[in-house]
Amino acid sequence: MAAPDPWADKPDRFDRADREWKRRWADEPPLDADADAPSPGYENREVTVDAVRDSYGQGMTAAGPHLGFGMQLAAGMLLFVGLGIGVDRWLGTTPWGVIVGAALGMVGILWMVVRFARESESARPGAKPGR
Repeated sequence: MAAPDPWADKPDRFDRADREWKRRWADEPPLDADADAPSPGYENREVTVDAVRDSYGQGMTAAGPHLGFGMQLAAGMLLFVGLGIGVDRWLGTTPWGVIVGAALGMVGILWMVVRFARESESARPGAKPGR
């Protein structure tokens, strides 16, 4: 029989975490009697492609307004800066058209952010009307 390693580290919190990780992700049922019980309403269902697709669709539906808002911000800024570049080329007033276009774009973005925040606030459950 081999002698114990004199240089071995003492067990620490990382060893405990490793054991917990292996126990949690093992294919065997847990040996601990104090394992958490499933929450009420939990159904043990097999994961199907349809269920994953439905979950993805629900997530994208929820994220849609926010993704659209980001595109509106980018398009608004590009539009006003582009118009400023066009005015500069047409009138030869470089860089004032771009500066005015960027300023108008920022004002437009600020207006969209305030509008979106108000709509989001009024859509929250329990929100007071008129705010």
